[in-house]
Amino acid sequence: MRIILDAMGGDNAPLAPVMGAVQAAKDFGAQITLVGREEQIRSVLQENGIDTLPAGITIVHAEEVVDMHDDPANVVRKKKDSSMVV
Repeated sequence: MRIILDAMGGDNAPLAPVMGAVQAAKDFGAQITLVGREEQIRSVLQENGIDTLPAGITIVHAEEVVDMHDDPANVVRKKKDSSMVV
């Protein structure tokens, strides 16, 4: 099973979701796709001593980010390249 994770969502993003995904891949062999701004995701990995993607982790780039103030219906219609929509 592949898990698709919005790396730009939640508190402490993208650090918490990215590092959580790395830990899940390591501990449970999970196949995880991180969706979000690739440059920021890779920066988090590098800042934590990870230079290459761990086994089971892939990244899908999405330029836009959904803000907590965005209207959910408008996000789907207007932010087509957001991490949540992708």
